[in-house]
Amino acid sequence: MKETVKPNYGDILEKLQEYAVEILSHLLFAVFGFLTSRASMVQSMAPLGLALTCGMPKYYTISAGIGAFIGYLIPALGGGAFRYIAAIFAIICIKLIVSNIKTIANNPAWSGIIAFFAAATTGIVAAGSSFFPNGVLAVAEAALAGGGAYFVHRAIKHNYNDKTGLSNEELASLLIFAYIILSGLYAVSFGGISLGKMMAIVLIFAAARFGNSGAGAICGVSSGISILLSGMGAFPAFIYAAGGLAVGMFAPLGKIAMVLAFAAVSMLSVVFSGFESDSVIILVEVLLSGAIFLILPKSVNSKIGAVFSPPANIENLDGLRKALVMRLDFASEAMHGVSTTVEEVSKRLSSHKQPDFASVLLNVEGDACKGCMLGVNCWENNRSDTIEAMISMTTAIKKGQPIDLAEVPHSFAERCLRRERVENSLYHYFTDYAAGIAAESRIREMREVVSDQFEGISDMLADLSVEFEEAQQYDVLTAERIVTSLKELDIRASDCGCSIDKYGRMSIEVRLREQPSLPFNRLRVLNKIEEICDREFEPPAINKVGNEYFITLSEKAVFSADCGTAQYNCKENKMCGDAVDCFYDGRGRLIMIISDGMGSGGRAAVDGAMAAGLMGRLIKSGFGYDCSLRIVNSAMLFKSTDESLATLDVTSVDLFTGMAELLKAGAAPTFVRRNGRTGKAECHSLPAGILREVGFDRAVVTIKENDIVLMMSDGVVSDGTEWICAELEAWREGSAQQLADHIAASARRRRTDGHDDDITVMAAILEKAV
Repeated sequence: MKETVKPNYGDILEKLQEYAVEILSHLLFAVFGFLTSRASMVQSMAPLGLALTCGMPKYYTISAGIGAFIGYLIPALGGGAFRYIAAIFAIICIKLIVSNIKTIANNPAWSGIIAFFAAATTGIVAAGSSFFPNGVLAVAEAALAGGGAYFVHRAIKHNYNDKTGLSNEELASLLIFAYIILSGLYAVSFGGISLGKMMAIVLIFAAARFGNSGAGAICGVSSGISILLSGMGAFPAFIYAAGGLAVGMFAPLGKIAMVLAFAAVSMLSVVFSGFESDSVIILVEVLLSGAIFLILPKSVNSKIGAVFSPPANIENLDGLRKALVMRLDFASEAMHGVSTTVEEVSKRLSSHKQPDFASVLLNVEGDACKGCMLGVNCWENNRSDTIEAMISMTTAIKKGQPIDLAEVPHSFAERCLRRERVENSLYHYFTDYAAGIAAESRIREMREVVSDQFEGISDMLADLSVEFEEAQQYDVLTAERIVTSLKELDIRASDCGCSIDKYGRMSIEVRLREQPSLPFNRLRVLNKIEEICDREFEPPAINKVGNEYFITLSEKAVFSADCGTAQYNCKENKMCGDAVDCFYDGRGRLIMIISDGMGSGGRAAVDGAMAAGLMGRLIKSGFGYDCSLRIVNSAMLFKSTDESLATLDVTSVDLFTGMAELLKAGAAPTFVRRNGRTGKAECHSLPAGILREVGFDRAVVTIKENDIVLMMSDGVVSDGTEWICAELEAWREGSAQQLADHIAASARRRRTDGHDDDITVMAAILEKAV
């Protein structure tokens, strides 16, 4: 039995639809050919049918040619119409012959050349012996045909599915093509009101509204030239050109302002013309066209806007970024070189100018012992005994006490004839020597601090360079897709930036050409952008800066954090020696900082606040933790001549991944409860402000929803850490603030060693972002 194959009606219907679209397209271009061939210009020229036919691609050339043939064949243009028919056949033949030569078929210049050749040849032949003026007019007409074919070719070849926008050249080609078509409708009128001219005015409004002021001006000038060439006079052409310019200028103020601007130009023309009927008709056409433009539905506006909107300014910033990275690297190396140079020069200068105890002895010998009869005996025969005596006498001088004879070697005391004079001289020269040593030591410390500052600046520049080089990326393709997608929502962007930071987070900023229509549907914008980027974002925000509007979106984090802080001052002190800071760095991280200044009270408060404040500001500015610690350490060393130190405890929680980085410089332990079990991270590094070389002890742990991070100062752990682990594991319900208050109060009650200290607790509970 033979199997029956059922037809696929879906495929058949799809094929029928494709055939119907093709048939309608051919019919449409045939109509265009007919209309353009009927467009009579000055001196009874009609080159637009030739221009349209020659500008068409191969598969529409014959359709447009048939329409133009019919238009030229109708006996309304006189016997001269047959030369246009001959030119049509010449164009079709040449186009079909060269259609397989891509360099010719795809080049709009060749379309212009073919149209010019066909029109000029047939026109000159038809002129016969009367080359002047008929032959000259034929050449001029051929030039119009060639120019028209060039712009028609460019307009037809543009990919209008590419919604990134039209350049000025593409827009000009499209408008000239449109006015070539409309030229055939100028003569179609109802009660003196021209359908073609009304459509031209609507086109001016659309170009200015959805393009820019330049597009309105281009459209107005194009329509004016079209009307002038159609033989309607210079005054109407001037009105259209001036109206296009006025509409472009008032486009930022909205549709109504645009219509009123064109109407004002038309009204002035009516007055200046003495209320001639032609000027009054133009005013009526402007008002009717404006009414049509104002009532156009939003869907139509969106489609028009997608065509006329100029491309957004989406630049590839790689070149600028690389240049900036090179400059930052160069500056970083330069600052590092300054630091190294300062160190080397300091060492060489210190070796030449370092105070020397031998110079003290030499000065005493030359001052106190000069002319003494026993000078040779003391400083040559018994030099070692004399130097030993001098060193023993400096012990008292160092303590600021008078020289005791019991401390002076007996042999020297018995031998010296000028002991009192020697003591005074030694006191004078040795105190100068000691002061020089102290000054040199302080200068060396200052040089070291300055060198560290230069090195810190070098590190900061290097961090910025790395961030730009390896971290910051600009997704140009996604930005272009966002611009295209927003056009579907009737939102036209002039600029769009889509950046990805070093943590992989995307942020988007869109600059608008005009104020977005209100109410602004944030949900539709959010859904559209999330669909394009395949990421979740926070709801978009609209900000006005000057006369511009910006839509900004930042990627949505997976987690959020509930934070709380509790503090108790040492004894009755009004100031706490512990300083805290907690903030989001704008890159999806929660930063918590505790700094414990040395001691308690005001002095400790200054040290702690300085360390925590500097660290927080540097991190907010985007600098790395190690670089920031070096800067803080240098500042603590240079702050005063007295010892000044502070611990630094930093916790960074990535709210996208849950990765927590614990960084400690002389700080108390940090406790982390994960899955109900508690662990701690301890520190063996030194606080900031003691030594030039300082670094963080590091620990990294990944936490998730309901896990807890507990930071504290050393005043909390005076009674050990076991009870803190127990309290943290037993904690079930309550906010981070309640947990911090509970731990701080418990630590204060447990203080039984007779010593009091500042107590600070900072808690963070990770939550699922809503």
